[in-house]
Amino acid sequence: MASILEQDSRRRTPLPFPEAPVYLFYGNQVDAVLRARDQVVDAFLPAEVRDENLTEYRAAGNRFGIDLIKTLPQIAGDLDTLSLIAESAKVAVVINPAELFAGAGRARRPARKKKAPRRTASKTKSKPKDENAESEREAAALKWMTEVLPGTGNRLVLIAHEDEAEGREVSDRSSLFQTIARIGHTQAFRDSKAFFRIEDALMRRDAPGLMRAIEDLWKPGKGDQAVYGGVVRCMRFMLQANIIRERGLAEDSERAALLLPARAQFNILRGSDWVRRKYLSRPPTYRTVALLEAYREMLSVYRALRPTLDDLHVAEARPLLERTLLRLIASPPPHR
Repeated sequence: MASILEQDSRRRTPLPFPEAPVYLFYGNQVDAVLRARDQVVDAFLPAEVRDENLTEYRAAGNRFGIDLIKTLPQIAGDLDTLSLIAESAKVAVVINPAELFAGAGRARRPARKKKAPRRTASKTKSKPKDENAESEREAAALKWMTEVLPGTGNRLVLIAHEDEAEGREVSDRSSLFQTIARIGHTQAFRDSKAFFRIEDALMRRDAPGLMRAIEDLWKPGKGDQAVYGGVVRCMRFMLQANIIRERGLAEDSERAALLLPARAQFNILRGSDWVRRKYLSRPPTYRTVALLEAYREMLSVYRALRPTLDDLHVAEARPLLERTLLRLIASPPPHR
C-alpha cells in the first residue's frame, strides 16, 4: 500500500514556480500573493503534516512589518533541524519583512521629540558599535540564507503586501531582495499604480476610470496628497503641451524656455523622452481655457488639504477635487 505521503504527492498539482530554497511574493494584488504562497506550501507540505512542519512569522501587535534579520535566528533554528516526519520538508512563512520595503530603517517607530541629552564619550562610541553589530547580524543572516538553507531541503517563503497610499513598496535594491533574487525566486503581483491610472484616465476623458483610481489611492493624510500632486502634474504638462503646439515651439527650445518653468520637474521639455512623447505626440485632450480654469480650481483643493488656523470653515477636499475633474472632462473638446 502506498504511503500517505506518496498518495498525497500524486494528488498535488505541479509547482508553477522554479524549485528554490527561498521564495518572495510581493505586490498589491493580495489574493495573487496569498495564492502563490499556498501553491508553494501545497507543493512541499501535504495537508497531513502542516500542523507540525509549517510555521508562520508576523509582527506582533499592531505593527505592520516584522524585523526579519532579528527573527532569522529563530527561523534558522527551526529550518536547520530535520523534520520528525521522514521525507517531509519544513516551510517557514514570513509576512511583511520590514527590510524589504523602500525607505524602511531599523527603527520602525516614530521618534519622540525630546531634548537632546548631553553626550558623553562613552555614548558617542556606542552608536558605531551598534551599527557594526547590526551589520554583522545582517551579514550572518544572508550567509545562512545563501550557504546553509539550500542544504537543508526546507523552504523559506516571504510575502510582502504593498500599499501605494501608505507609501509601502518593496525595494529591489535592498541587500535582502538581491540575495533572494540570486539564490531563490522572486515574483511581483502588482496592478498599475493608481497615479498612472489617474493620469491615463484624465488624458482619455475616462470619468469612471478616474474616479476608481482616486478611490483606490485616496487616504486622508497620505494618499490624498499623492492624488493631488498627480492631478496637478498631469494638468501642468497638458497645459504646457497645448502652449507648445499653439505657438509652434516644438522645435524651438530656446523660445519655449522663456515660457516654461526653469525647474526640470515642472518643465515638460526637460523631462524624460517618455514623458515628452506621452504629452506631445497625441492630439490635445482639452482646450487651454478649460485646463487653466481647472488648474485655478485646484487651489481650492490645496487649501482644503492644507487648512490654516485662520480658516473658519474647511471644505471636504475630495468632493472639490472630483467636481473639478468631472467639470473638466465635461468641457467642450478642442477644435480639430
